[in-house]
Amino acid sequence: MSEETVAGLPRPPVDPGISVVIPALNEEDGVGQTIAAVRSAVAGMGRPVEIVIVDDGSRDRTRQVALDAGARVISHPQPSGYGKALRTGITAAAYDTIVISDADGTYPVEEIPRLVGLLDRYDMVVGARTGPLYIRKALLSPMRSTFLLLTNFVTGTWIPDPNSGLRTFRRSDVAPLLGRLPRGFSFTTTMTLLMTLAGKFIHYQPIAYRKRIGRSKVRIVRDALRVGQTLVEVVLCSNPLKLFLLLSLPPAVAGVVALALGSWAIGAVCLCSAAVIFALGMLSVVILYDRIPR
Repeated sequence: MSEETVAGLPRPPVDPGISVVIPALNEEDGVGQTIAAVRSAVAGMGRPVEIVIVDDGSRDRTRQVALDAGARVISHPQPSGYGKALRTGITAAAYDTIVISDADGTYPVEEIPRLVGLLDRYDMVVGARTGPLYIRKALLSPMRSTFLLLTNFVTGTWIPDPNSGLRTFRRSDVAPLLGRLPRGFSFTTTMTLLMTLAGKFIHYQPIAYRKRIGRSKVRIVRDALRVGQTLVEVVLCSNPLKLFLLLSLPPAVAGVVALALGSWAIGAVCLCSAAVIFALGMLSVVILYDRIPR
């Protein structure tokens, strides 16, 4: 008897080929090592594998180093963003099974066979970063911790690492989402949110995070604002009531505190504000469900 998944639905066969898509912007110091490490990791899998480097308008020798290392290289004429580079690579990939990673040495690409091996049971497998380096960065970044809490609140699911850049999935599952995924660093975060809210099966496999080679392209404040914008957009389109519930909580708490302190007017204003915000959330839910085709 063949194994079946939940509800007795057979899992579609996994494409035998694997496309490893790696965006790179001015990564001449790390891209060659990354390609060599990926090739070594997949050598024993017995499956056809291509390594696709998307050179996102680099001004150093990234493209030439990648070509010399034997990778397939797709070049953007100018920098277009991490998400745009991934979208280019995913669209151009030869195989349906996609693995994405970075070119800076931070992700243990030797874990690729294990992640791909889990894909026959899940819709997406994400390398959840662990280790002293990642934990220290998380503890020192209040924005990252806040975003993690908000993500889990919005989805109602514990997501240990929503924006990890090492993951594997089927292009056929992600292709309908590509138009909604942003061009910047919030690409992977948005993918996680959309697939989670769509009820997809996602597995988070712990991996060791390492020190990067070269200089980081992340801009903390700018990218945090963009991720926050993405989170709001996704919530408004899928579960707006949670967002309005969160927004109504501070004035509600302030109102209760004001009443406890005897400030009746301030308390009433705060509670009324909370009620109006929550009512707007209820209205948005009605509008959202009214637009769903039946």
